Amino acid sequence: MMKDSIEIGAVARPQGIRGALKIRLFADSFRSVEKITRVSVDGKEYEVESILPAEAEIAILRLVGLDDRNAAELLRGQSVFAEKEEIVREEGKYFISDVIGCDLVLSSGKILGKITDVQKGNVDYYYIQTAEGNAVFPLIPALEAQFSIGEKKVTVNAAAFTEVVLYEN
Repeated sequence: MMKDSIEIGAVARPQGIRGALKIRLFADSFRSVEKITRVSVDGKEYEVESILPAEAEIAILRLVGLDDRNAAELLRGQSVFAEKEEIVREEGKYFISDVIGCDLVLSSGKILGKITDVQKGNVDYYYIQTAEGNAVFPLIPALEAQFSIGEKKVTVNAAAFTEVVLYEN
């Protein structure tokens, strides 16, 4: 079993008659997954024969030992996992799974709460649990966010944060 893996996509459908898979990528870009050597699909590990970009957010994945369309068809809809260490991240980019659970700290030093979820979009929205209840905020440049994943904390500009945070209830 893969020790520290992350979901990089899902099988959309077979591609061709020799068992290739068309996968919908969840990664930031094809570049981040182009060097993976092993994946797990439907609980089974495979060696990657090749991975090639197709259209936007789609890649063609060939796996050693998956050689016919019928076998590939059985994997339709399954999640594709790869080792975190094989995924290339751009400077300043982090895995959502590494950010969830981090303390949200204001630049004043006050620990506001824990990050419970991140919703990706044109602007990423961070959900936090605080002593006052749940809150959400967009991660915009004005927050000057500093990620210290090893210390499990994300620090944001206090003044800018108070202008963009929305509390539930």
